Amino acid sequence: MLTFSVGAWRFTYRVGAIVMRDGYVLLTRNLSDNYWFTPGGRVELGESANTAIAREITEELGVTGRIERLLWTNENFFRLGETMHHELALYFLVTLPDDAHADLSAKFACEEADGARFEFAWHPIDKLPGIRLVPGFLTDALANLPDTAQHIVYVDDSPL
Repeated sequence: MLTFSVGAWRFTYRVGAIVMRDGYVLLTRNLSDNYWFTPGGRVELGESANTAIAREITEELGVTGRIERLLWTNENFFRLGETMHHELALYFLVTLPDDAHADLSAKFACEEADGARFEFAWHPIDKLPGIRLVPGFLTDALANLPDTAQHIVYVDDSPL
């Protein structure tokens, strides 16, 4: 996984899936945290971003998604505990099969090999200002998806 530390900083190369359905967006959170983020994860060395997002969707959601297009490249700067993070993330619009996770009121979970447990839930896009969504630019950006890929630099001054 493309994550490494240099001094007080940690760098991560991540991909995220923007999965939307009927005015809702699919988000996830680690059960030990109080913030939400998009499905996805770290890119492996030698892996393309498209391959990484396809792998993450299959691992986390148990289905094969259709990668539509790149929406955002994001340089995200934030603090988690005592560690400063510099994250480079590529966010892709992804479509799930019609019958996959179709109940917008249902929550579901997955557990990773390292024991981390994640909850997934559909959130109404117009209610995103009422939750802690990271990176924060997504709160507004998800309501108006761009026609072409955009580069976003986001600095979150609130520690996670």
